Amino acid sequence: MDASTLSPLEQVRHRRHERWLEDLQQRLAETLVDVPCRGWLFGSRARGDWDGFSDTDLLVEAECAELAERAADLLRYALVGDDVLALDRRRWQAMAESPSPHWRAVHAQARCVYPQP
Repeated sequence: MDASTLSPLEQVRHRRHERWLEDLQQRLAETLVDVPCRGWLFGSRARGDWDGFSDTDLLVEAECAELAERAADLLRYALVGDDVLALDRRRWQAMAESPSPHWRAVHAQARCVYPQP
């Protein structure tokens, strides 16, 4: 996104979101340092249509369900994210072809935030 094409209010909103995202990525890195996984942001924060009442929806993807659950538990315990889902890699990839429009949208709109892209 080219911030120079945004209105002044949109520029403030964009900068605020970028600072929030940097903080989230730092907290993910500190919390998940020993767990081989990926962290995905989904929902309004990933889509960019968040507001002051938006929560932080995270999905943890790991090679196996046990690692994903371990990572999700660490995030929940550290209060990183409001909703934290855990999926093994196969289930996460299968969401792209899910019969549910909701889960297809989650997969399509999710933004990988850990490790930092």
